[in-house]
Amino acid sequence: MTEKPWADKPFSLIPIPGTPGARSSANAGILAVAIEMANVHCVLVRGLNSIYVQAPHVIQSTDIADFMLYIKAWGDSVHHHHSCEETMFFPLVEALAREAGVVGAMDTNLEQHHLFDQKLQDTIAYVEEVHLGRSEYSSAGLLALIDSFAPALTQHLHDEIDSLLNLEDCDGEKMKKAMVETAEVALKDADSNLVVPLFLGCIDKTYPGGENFPPVPFFVPYLNAYWFSRKHQRIWRFNPSDHWGNPRALQFLL
Repeated sequence: MTEKPWADKPFSLIPIPGTPGARSSANAGILAVAIEMANVHCVLVRGLNSIYVQAPHVIQSTDIADFMLYIKAWGDSVHHHHSCEETMFFPLVEALAREAGVVGAMDTNLEQHHLFDQKLQDTIAYVEEVHLGRSEYSSAGLLALIDSFAPALTQHLHDEIDSLLNLEDCDGEKMKKAMVETAEVALKDADSNLVVPLFLGCIDKTYPGGENFPPVPFFVPYLNAYWFSRKHQRIWRFNPSDHWGNPRALQFLL
């Protein structure tokens, strides 16, 4: 019997730094930042994979409408994540890197954003048109759009972790503070009814290095399950995990 695909394919997840076979760092602060960022990136990849794998199996009009909103929530989350990096996190990292004698630490990663951003926005524009009934849904068309940006996006998500680990000589505690400050701003600006349920529903607590992610108070998943997820509760059927980050079978492959 062939095992049904899950959200760990077709685009590869990022190995969490410090786990067996993955890169690590002797700088505890840098390692902590790289671990958290790698987990965030894995969330984005799982969301992408869940979209890619389930796309051919979404047939009914009501399901298609929900699926389009789910894809938009994912795409907006990716765009928001990278916008916060460009406006806040990368400049903070660059300043700390210069203190350690490193110039242009995140230049390559910033350049990579431009390799996929327009194609990603084209995809979001398409799903919005379908959601509004102005275009007909085609899984082949959607997958072609994803294929136009996903390789560049996922390569970037992998490469950025290496860039952070290369900053071994930086002040690790200051780097952790920069990460926290950026996360606080990102959460403040995000739509909690969309970003939080999507994010927590793309976590895998069984993934090596992801057991204690995200670093939030214990009540947050409960708040999400019983409050944040209610407004758009139908679209979380496409999440690869439940509201507590426990993997489950993809609902549209059952």
